[in-house]
Amino acid sequence: MKQILFIFLSVFCISSLTACGEQTNETDNNTDQKNVTQNYNGKITHISNSNPLQKTHEQYEMQSQMAKLDFSEIDLEISYGEQKEYEAEINHDNSGLIGGKVDDDINNEQLSGKVAFDNIYPKVEKLIISKDTNKKNAIDQILKSFDLPADYNKFELEIVFNDGTKMEYVD
Repeated sequence: MKQILFIFLSVFCISSLTACGEQTNETDNNTDQKNVTQNYNGKITHISNSNPLQKTHEQYEMQSQMAKLDFSEIDLEISYGEQKEYEAEINHDNSGLIGGKVDDDINNEQLSGKVAFDNIYPKVEKLIISKDTNKKNAIDQILKSFDLPADYNKFELEIVFNDGTKMEYVD
């Protein structure tokens, strides 16, 4: 009798979860088209509405990739004429979660979260910057890796190495 009850409850639970799962996917597909909005400057912003399990997997993936680097955070800000800027960062928030952000006025691209991380990581993976790297070498590597023009007005790079040491390169 207990086995029959157990089987019945199992089938019921699986059916309920499957039905809810299909409904959620349908809702997600509808909201994907609504996840692009314009902010007050008219810039396009992408909003991520992923579920918690996906975010956990994304965090694990980002942490695994960051473990391959000599640094744990990078913050890049480059200003060009006519109010054009390129900003990119990979950082940890107060809870230790990894996040990314790209604000690229040159290519009119604004990204955040995992999408930004995926955009930045291949570029920073190429960098060979250590605590001993001089400013000119660091700037040259960044410009080449990020495929950015060298005619900037202001260059700011902050890197936090895995041992906690912070380096700033300003030009």
